[in-house]
Amino acid sequence: MALGAHMISNFYPTYNRMKQSIKTVAAVAFAAFVLTGCVTQDPRLTETLKGVQVAAVQVEATPDVATGAPMLNNMTPQQQVALVVSSLQNVATRELKGYPGGKKPVRLVITLQSADLASMQGRVLLSSDSYISGTVRLEDIATGQLVAQNPQIRGENTAVKGGDLGGMAIALAVNAMMTKSQDQLAEKLAINFTKNIKTWLTPKK
Repeated sequence: MALGAHMISNFYPTYNRMKQSIKTVAAVAFAAFVLTGCVTQDPRLTETLKGVQVAAVQVEATPDVATGAPMLNNMTPQQQVALVVSSLQNVATRELKGYPGGKKPVRLVITLQSADLASMQGRVLLSSDSYISGTVRLEDIATGQLVAQNPQIRGENTAVKGGDLGGMAIALAVNAMMTKSQDQLAEKLAINFTKNIKTWLTPKK
């Protein structure tokens, strides 16, 4: 009885502390959500972005780009980064030149910070996903002054997952068919990344 009473007496303080911790975490999460919403809906940002036109695209990479495990097909992290930078330069230039149609010409600068590309074996056999992320900023072409910046844009390519043996067999076939090379994977990531830049450049009111 004494042991049971001792356990009960210890339970309630612990339970109350857990409830308070949960409330604190929830409050912090809600505050973060509200702050994020305020930033994305800021009318000043909306007006600024409406007035710009991408006149040039520059893609760079930080010296310490985070990459995944070494490629099973012998592609080094440096080659992986160079492949992504090249794809981003091509796709972003093609899709964003003149966008979103304002009068102020700006330079769009993408700084690649992470690039995790699944190898062909990883995509087909393990259904591994791939992603890239980085910052995006707009600079006034004439002055070089910062116009706007997004601290993180992501590009993703999600492999098809299989549940049972039949699903896994289908996933193997689909993943092998959909992305046949690292070049194609890098382009898909660049297309998704660029799409997210477009979304940022034309925020909803």
